[in-house]
Amino acid sequence: MSALNLRTKLTYLLSIFLLLVTGASVANTNKETTSRTISNKALLAKTEEIVKQYVEPGWFSGSLMIMKDNQVIYEKSYGLADIEKDIKNSSTTKVRIGSINKHFTATLVMQKVQSGKLSLDDQLETFELGFPKEIASKITVRHLLNHTSGFADIFNEEYIKTYRSLKDINDKMPLLIDKPLISEPGEQYNYSNYGYIVLGAILEKLENKSFSSIINENIFNVIKLKDTRYALTEEVKNKARSYHFGATGEKVDRTDILENLTPDGGMYSTPRDIAHFYSSLFFTDKLLNDESKAVIGNGYKHSARKWNEILNSEKTHWNSYGGGPGVSAAAEILMKDKLIVVALANTDGLVAEYITQRIVDEYKGKPHKKVKLPLGLFAMTLLKEKGGDYLIKNAKQEFAKAGYSNYRARPLNKLGFALIKNNQLDKAISVFATNTKLFPDDANAFDSLAHAYEQAGNNTKALVNYKKALSLDANFQSAKDAIFRLSQ
Repeated sequence: MSALNLRTKLTYLLSIFLLLVTGASVANTNKETTSRTISNKALLAKTEEIVKQYVEPGWFSGSLMIMKDNQVIYEKSYGLADIEKDIKNSSTTKVRIGSINKHFTATLVMQKVQSGKLSLDDQLETFELGFPKEIASKITVRHLLNHTSGFADIFNEEYIKTYRSLKDINDKMPLLIDKPLISEPGEQYNYSNYGYIVLGAILEKLENKSFSSIINENIFNVIKLKDTRYALTEEVKNKARSYHFGATGEKVDRTDILENLTPDGGMYSTPRDIAHFYSSLFFTDKLLNDESKAVIGNGYKHSARKWNEILNSEKTHWNSYGGGPGVSAAAEILMKDKLIVVALANTDGLVAEYITQRIVDEYKGKPHKKVKLPLGLFAMTLLKEKGGDYLIKNAKQEFAKAGYSNYRARPLNKLGFALIKNNQLDKAISVFATNTKLFPDDANAFDSLAHAYEQAGNNTKALVNYKKALSLDANFQSAKDAIFRLSQ
């Protein structure tokens, strides 16, 4: 596989992985307290300051809402829901929420526990879903809820090849049904979207209904969520299209290659509906009683902590994130203060959670962390303003001065290939050359530089850099193939 194809595949795999993984969240109990908070007026001013820095470069497109004591104190929308049709985002535009809907699934499960139809310690074999007995007899509902089942995640080769054709729970269940576990149930945390697909299958078996009917009847209709849809992307009206925020700042529409939703993630909603869901879940008994909420608050583990203790602790901070191609979603809840901050973006790169985290920091009276562009975009800005030679010579110092640390070669490699795609080969060569200077032991950095030289027709320099890549990694196949090709 060429360096370009490998880069494309790895980027895609990571994007698919992020689609649901970043949404897995639990109730966090922070060591710090929220005893020093700022006024609503000051918070809104800081919110405007924070959001502006993400909106101006085009990174944040979507909607943001802040609710305090069950009152909406901030609600605004930014950017376009559909660039081609020039349709603006609004408060009712439905945006993909990724793994935030795992908490909807968990709520449905806890409703069945509360009613006595389920036990957290029921074994998987109870539900006769087709798993081998040696696996099904060891995994419990509790294991599935807190990601200790031992199941791997669904992102294997079979899934990558077929994911667009997998449209419901029954389509996705076979992915791991006969695969070995990666750890013994209950022994260690292994995040698994598959576990929540299995929970959906259990609910369907118990109710003899589709998951869509179950979630509509037991959550959407109960608390009147008007703009939340458990439906395939193509069936959702008034939705935002999902745009990948590229390395050069361009937006690429990924809507038509999104995964199909299942109980692990992928619904569409609005900040107002998400805030209303969490408010109803945590601050009323409309969905669950206090005993059931305490189970969630304790991470589905055996614990003596009562819900009242969790709810009234200044340390209790619940967060939930979702992400993927063209998707970034975040919710932060400070329980005692009844503060809910929700951002839903139809752009990616974790932008929603960067915004909500900074808003919560400001609410606590802490200056928020400095807003930074993605490293590739910052490098692109330097390249445009000061040129390729300057970037190669001064990148390390400029990155450090701007607050970037512990970065890897990937962002600049991604930027370089984006420039090749845009036929800006001189700029791509400068970016890849910068990467080889920053990461002189990275074989892929030299392979990518060689590829850019080859694309530019400079086979002499291409060969030099392919050989350098091979000297750093004797098994680097794309470098081997290129050397053979150019030597003919």
